[in-house]
Amino acid sequence: MKRLFIGIPIQSGKVLQVRETWIADEKSDPDVLKWVNPENWHVTLIFLGNTMETIIPQILELIERLFAGIQSFSTNLNGAGVFPNSNNPKVFWLGIENLQLLIPAQIRLADALKQEGFSLDNKPLKPHLTLARIKNSATRIMIDSLIDRYEDFNFGSVTIDRVILYESISTPDGPVYKPLFEKELIL
Repeated sequence: MKRLFIGIPIQSGKVLQVRETWIADEKSDPDVLKWVNPENWHVTLIFLGNTMETIIPQILELIERLFAGIQSFSTNLNGAGVFPNSNNPKVFWLGIENLQLLIPAQIRLADALKQEGFSLDNKPLKPHLTLARIKNSATRIMIDSLIDRYEDFNFGSVTIDRVILYESISTPDGPVYKPLFEKELIL
């Protein structure tokens, strides 16, 4: 069994700079936020969970077929917030402005995976880039301050140029997301 998800990688020098500023801020408390390694930055399209290795070839074929013909594009990272809500924050995220070109393929892929027996979350996709996990929401002053300052901030443009089947591997230092398959979008 492999713990799998399908996502799009995100790289942003501007977000990296802002993140480093936040981490270096004297008000930043390492007991509140656990920052995601930039190598793991991605937007999840579909979480598959524990998956038998014998099914992986079918998943690869579906990704290849359903994302064929889709152009790569640029979009903006815009705004910051928390999930599930401000009273019980667990995830600090940045919004991603527009994934409309990928949504039809994502919906068809989810439907095809359900037909293959996958039990997927039926909630609509809320595209976001997780920057940190909130370890201790009792001290929310720092989190509230970040959201107040960056709720409408434009973090710049990112290129969406591939869809990846990732394996999530747990390690003592946190998860590692290993790409198992990449479907490049048309340049």
